[in-house]
Amino acid sequence: MPLARALFFLLVLVNLVLFAWGQGYFGTRSEGREPLRLQEQLNPEKLKIGQGAATPQPPARQACLRVEGLAQAEAEGLQKALQEGGGGVAAIVTAAEESSYRVSIGPLPNKAMADKKAGELKQLGIADFQVASGEAGAFSIHLGTSSSEAGANDLLQKLGKKGVRSAHVDALAGAPATASLEARGAEDVLHKRLAALLGTSAATVVDCK
Repeated sequence: MPLARALFFLLVLVNLVLFAWGQGYFGTRSEGREPLRLQEQLNPEKLKIGQGAATPQPPARQACLRVEGLAQAEAEGLQKALQEGGGGVAAIVTAAEESSYRVSIGPLPNKAMADKKAGELKQLGIADFQVASGEAGAFSIHLGTSSSEAGANDLLQKLGKKGVRSAHVDALAGAPATASLEARGAEDVLHKRLAALLGTSAATVVDCK
């Protein structure tokens, strides 16, 4: 019995010691390492500051330039060269037009025919016209002029509504017809490429209106 009692109390004592150790009364194994880990975290020489993102470049300044005084073929060739060169350059060609257009009747074979036609126009209420002599004794009646073909055709339609059936539109001979080109893209790219492509051309480069 004394031995059994002694063993019993020994087991109780061992259990108490194990319980106290488990509750941390005697310290833990990690206590020795935790202060070192905290110290390493706080050492400024071991801290690394990440580099910030690169500052984005501002977008290229855009421009619109107009090239005037080109022949139709020159304008189309310049348009092709600009667009095939890349860089986001867009170019539009405005087709060449004659300097002016005239609405007229004729040619009429003689003055008598011209006077007869003039009388018919007056009967239709049209007084704004001019009888003009031409080559080989022929005559014509000029009813008006316009700087564009569309304007001349508009006048022709108005005369048609009044009963004029023999009038037509003619392109007047004058200065050679020219075309223009509008190019849009990065300003520095446009200036450099136009200067290289135009060379000694007499064409003028201006800002788009």
